[in-house]
Amino acid sequence: MNEDEIADKVYEERERIVDLYRNGPGDGTIIDPVDDPAFNDYYKLDRFGFIIGDESKFKKEEPQDIKIEVTREQKWLKMISNWDGLSRDKLKRRVYKGIPNSLRGKVWAKLLGVDQLTDDQKNKYKHMRELAWEHSPDVRQIDLDVNRTYREHINFRKRYNSKQQELFNILSAYSIYNLDIGYTQGMSQIAALLLMYLSEDEAFWALSTLISNSKYHMHGFFIPGFPKLIRFQDHHDKIMNKLLPKLKKHLDKNGVETGLYTLKWFFQCFLDRIPFKLTLRVWDIFLLEGDKILSAMAYCLLKLHRHQLYALGMDDILNFLQVKLEQNYQHSADYTIEKLQECLTELKKIKLDNAGPPSQNEKLKRELGIFNPDDIPVKKPQINGVDKKRKPINADQIHSSPEQDSQRQGSIITNGKNSLDDVSSIVGDSSRRSLLDTSVTSAATTTMSPQSIQNDDAGSDVTCVSPQPDVLRIYVPYDTPTKKSPTSVSNKITTIQVIDDMATPTVETDGIFKAVSTIN
Repeated sequence: MNEDEIADKVYEERERIVDLYRNGPGDGTIIDPVDDPAFNDYYKLDRFGFIIGDESKFKKEEPQDIKIEVTREQKWLKMISNWDGLSRDKLKRRVYKGIPNSLRGKVWAKLLGVDQLTDDQKNKYKHMRELAWEHSPDVRQIDLDVNRTYREHINFRKRYNSKQQELFNILSAYSIYNLDIGYTQGMSQIAALLLMYLSEDEAFWALSTLISNSKYHMHGFFIPGFPKLIRFQDHHDKIMNKLLPKLKKHLDKNGVETGLYTLKWFFQCFLDRIPFKLTLRVWDIFLLEGDKILSAMAYCLLKLHRHQLYALGMDDILNFLQVKLEQNYQHSADYTIEKLQECLTELKKIKLDNAGPPSQNEKLKRELGIFNPDDIPVKKPQINGVDKKRKPINADQIHSSPEQDSQRQGSIITNGKNSLDDVSSIVGDSSRRSLLDTSVTSAATTTMSPQSIQNDDAGSDVTCVSPQPDVLRIYVPYDTPTKKSPTSVSNKITTIQVIDDMATPTVETDGIFKAVSTIN
């Protein structure tokens, strides 16, 4: 296969992927059973929409907690109706106590200023989305990551359902909207979390605010070189050396460097590292307070669990921080948030509550929302040393409003793509620091299979490796499926039970889960 043929395959694959999300799989499309888990006729969900695998480990909400949340719903409804007149102290006090889940989307939209953005930028998202369908060089990687994002959540369970479509659209549109970043894998779970509480358009602007607004400035986490990650990890080490020196020595003695356990803590604000209920509480505070919460929560978690960590060696420490904290967390969410507040006060007293200002290379170099296809060559994955680039022909140019773009701060220009666990976006870029230096897993689980690469003129240059969490992958699927999988299932769900007295689910025909307020 020569270079032009490979480039044509890239174009064809993008068109095929986009068509699957826009129109759904056709009669001749194969969907691997691994990629499309079958629905059971009877499902049990927790109050957040996650499928309950082992009911014995599920903890129902206490009646007293239900009563408290219902009371808070009434208070929050009044606060939302008088948002502009709300005092900062009252808002802060209420956020730390917890935002009712049924109102979380409304409050998050207020905290992120989404309403203002959607008014100021009418039709902007739709336009960027349409451009991305035609020009984004990141469609293949986005498709891979959509396929492994929150598949145990009812909203994202069905392959190519409406929520997967929305997630694909948001990430594709943003890859064109912010050309400094394009797309990196850590963005997929953040966007999916936002989609659990916001509409597609709202979630796009919420993601944009999180990445570009100086209060959160996640831009520095996602650009090549990961300068903000490095800054926050260095700051975390200062906190550890000052306040938890014994634990720091224990971790160092066992070869547990900061980068081995803080990647998802900082990149994604603790998604998948602590119980989801607690994660939401931390996100509530993160949206209110900004990125200083990341360092404080990291310190809080280690301080709360330091005695357990003292008794563990390297592999057990990593397993504890990456797996057990989420699956078997021993403290209540209220207690943890109380301790988080104490940690914030403690860090502020010794002037370690802030990681310092962003460095120059964390800041935006290109203006947001200005797109010229000639600036984005379609990049082919490296195959047998060949790196083909081909430019699109159209020259559309789109501008954001100056009022919004002038407030953005951000980073260096790059053509590289980063990934939390996918080598296809790292291979061949030696000019930036690799995520291998800050892996979410131990070195023992960071592997690249030599069997995944073939050099056979009779077939595809690269074979597919089944997606698995926390394993480096090369994945270049060029074969177009020709027949429908016999395991394909309909979108209809027969019965769904929510094991929670605080919310009643509604399930639309495509399986989208919504929690309904208990308020009549």
